[in-house]
Formats: sequence, C-alpha cells, structure tokens
Amino acid sequence: MIIIEPCAGLGNKLLGMSSAYAVAQKLNRELIVMWKREVGCNVKAEELFELPFRVIEISENGYSKEPVAHFRGNQLKKKWRAKADRFLECGDVEAIKKQKGYEGLLAVREPVIYIKSFGPLCELDAASLAFLKPSAGILQKGEPLFSQLGAKTVGVHVRRTDHTEAIANSPLSLFADKMRQEMTEVPGTDFFVATDDEGVKRELREALPDAKLIFHDSGIIDRNSKEGICDAYIEMLALSRCRKILGSYNSTFSLLPSYIGDIPLEVVKKD
Repeated sequence: MIIIEPCAGLGNKLLGMSSAYAVAQKLNRELIVMWKREVGCNVKAEELFELPFRVIEISENGYSKEPVAHFRGNQLKKKWRAKADRFLECGDVEAIKKQKGYEGLLAVREPVIYIKSFGPLCELDAASLAFLKPSAGILQKGEPLFSQLGAKTVGVHVRRTDHTEAIANSPLSLFADKMRQEMTEVPGTDFFVATDDEGVKRELREALPDAKLIFHDSGIIDRNSKEGICDAYIEMLALSRCRKILGSYNSTFSLLPSYIGDIPLEVVKKD
C-alpha cells in the first residue's frame, strides 16, 4: 500500500497525487490519498474530481477555525501513519530524489509506505493524468467558459503575485509578442488568458486591442477560498482544451494543463 499526503497548493497536490497513482500502478499497490484542506488549497477533493482510488478528507485549517475537523484530521493522520512500515517526510522525498533520482523512490519496497510530498514521485506525461476526471459540479460551473473555446484558441497563462521566477523570466511584453505571432501565423486565433493578476488583463487589452481575449471573470482571486480553488481548476481545464499553451517560467499551473489535454506547452521566457 502507498499512502500519499500531497502538500501545498492545487498544482503541487496534483503532481504528488498523480505521480503516486502512477507509482502505485507500476508497483501493483493500493493507493490511499490523504487530501488536506489547508491554506492555498482549501477545498475537498470530491468537490474537484472523481477519482479511482480511496481519498480521506482531512483539515489543516487550525483548531481556531475548524476545531472538530482539525482534531479529526490529526487523528486520521496518526491512524494511517501507524499502519506504515516507513514514513517519508517532504524533505526525505527530496533528498532521495537528489541522491538517487526517481528510481530511489521506486526502490522503497516496504509493504506500507506513507509519503508526504509537494512534488512528483516519478516522471509524468499525458498518460499519467488520464485518470483525472472533473466533478459534475466543476463541469457545470465551467461550461460557460469552455463553450467559448474553439479549435484555434491558444491558452495563455501569466503567473504573477509571489512567483518571482515567472515575473523575472516571463515578462508580459514577451507574451504580447508571442500572441501577435500566433495571430499572424494562424488567422482567426483567439486567446484564453488565465492569470492571478487583474492588472495583466488590463495591460493585455491595451497591448493587443485587435485580439479576441477570453477571461474567466469570476471576480475571485483568493486561492485560500473554496470558490477560488474551484475557479483555478476550471481555468486549468480551460487551458487544457486549447490548441496550445503559452506558459510562464517554472510554473506547475502552466505545465499540468498541457499534460491533461496532451497539448504543446511553449514556455515564454527571456533568452
């Protein structure tokens, strides 16, 4: 059995969960996912996905906010960790990957392994995420956006806020240049733009007055709310339904939709 406790935000959780499922299949192990509602991803897994393995929902929102749920979550983690023959913290996982690569994790063969991770446990590709099915609620909520996407739509993901690497290496002017190039090479191209910065929308409208820009204007940017995470997943799915993605440097949120949709990802970055 493999027990995975994926950590951090939605993208990191998807990397950990999807790669754990791939490893479990390769090793013919049962997979248990400890899905945490926490800062940066405060939503239940069942509200986002239909999953082919057992998911145990827990809360790490603190005793002051959710005393009963937080206490129960701690008890469940203790229960499942007690079942494990080996426990790997996030730092242990990264150390094994650094020393031995992904093969080092595959070599961990105790009968029951409990792993905490904020990243992948193996190489991922489009086939690795084929199991991921959006919930009925997500599909219903996302339909008004999905219906606007056509065969020529290009997805654009501009990552900002606290992602200093994306800000430094993927300036908005380069995105605008790439979008102009797409419009020239494929007449009729339109763009779905996903971003965590409202200012980006305004600047792109000014820089590309002749472009058709599609936004998911839900009005919710807060990724600590359930609604914000649901909207983030809808945007990820919308990106996956485009013909290609122009993505931000070193952004999981740019990478995952390319796997989900099995479409090309072009990272926009300085030379």
